[in-house]
Amino acid sequence: MKNILQEPPVGRTTEAEAASAHARINVPLNLENWRHLDAEVSDRLIWFHQHLLDEGMGWESAGQALGYEDAAEAQRVIFAALKGTLPIYDDIVERIEGYRKIVRERNGIIRTEFVETPISQLIWAGLDYAVANNSITLIEGDSGHGKTITTDVWAKMDRNNHGKTVRVEANAVGGTRVFLGEICKAVGANKNLGIGQMRDAIFRAFNPHRMLIVDEAARLLPKDTRTTPEKVEFLRELHDRRGCALALIATSRLEDELNKSGYLFEQVLGRIGMPIRLPRVLGEPHIRPIVVQYFTRPSAKVLTACEQLANNKMPRQQGRLRLLSQVLRLASRIASKKKTRLAEVHFFEAMAMREQMMGEVFRKET
Repeated sequence: MKNILQEPPVGRTTEAEAASAHARINVPLNLENWRHLDAEVSDRLIWFHQHLLDEGMGWESAGQALGYEDAAEAQRVIFAALKGTLPIYDDIVERIEGYRKIVRERNGIIRTEFVETPISQLIWAGLDYAVANNSITLIEGDSGHGKTITTDVWAKMDRNNHGKTVRVEANAVGGTRVFLGEICKAVGANKNLGIGQMRDAIFRAFNPHRMLIVDEAARLLPKDTRTTPEKVEFLRELHDRRGCALALIATSRLEDELNKSGYLFEQVLGRIGMPIRLPRVLGEPHIRPIVVQYFTRPSAKVLTACEQLANNKMPRQQGRLRLLSQVLRLASRIASKKKTRLAEVHFFEAMAMREQMMGEVFRKET
């Protein structure tokens, strides 16, 4: 099978070529390829490249998205554009912009299903600040605060760093090589390269106009305090050398561990322009925007129960805002199955159902 990093497949004469048409496009992002282009053109290409990677699109689906009728032509043109060797970019840029409008509409639907809260506004403020100042932000909060979904929504919003944000989750197992491999995958580089080659490939994919968001950032820290924190050191170097913004999404453990080490404090915390610490106690203003999606005028009884869920005050049920959303969705499904309008009684049925299920799990575990 032809190597798609050197030359795109141009036919459908073999099973291998047919399979490659559907395989994830994996052309490494190299911002140097587009330095000679106008900013508007390179912005469209960067957006399209990252969209292909985020969606895991293949050559055939990419060509269809841009409205090409001839698959072979689509592959040749898209490949040349991504490699920066296309003689004229007017046509593909126009096609990309047309497709981008479709994606905006789709993301708009996703956005309507996501409700802004004081928590999400705090997270967005930290991300906005990091992008505007090419700095590092640390967003710290308990598990279940909605940090991951909130950063995902932010990355898809046009008013932000849309199309220029790379998002990865720090690996739970494996060392620095695995971590660099995750970033390589996110920017289209080969994650099986040597560690030095991966480092260089990642550097080529970032500049002051791009941002890297690392979720579960507490995993960046070595388990043994005597071990060099290579993952953290790499991020510091990436930020310093390439001038890109960074966002570390983590629980309080990360800052606690960083504070224990003067070295790590100097290397990381000293570079954080705006740390965002999400409140541990969530009140009605934090939960009401979520609840009113289901109950326009929730009773005091419902709001009290929701506050208990959001603050992990229910026995055996932990999850904060994530758990609250799950219970509300379960209540909606209960009402739908009963073919009746959603009412507060269904919310308490959903709570009782979860409590019963968790009770069974608890008894089995003990």
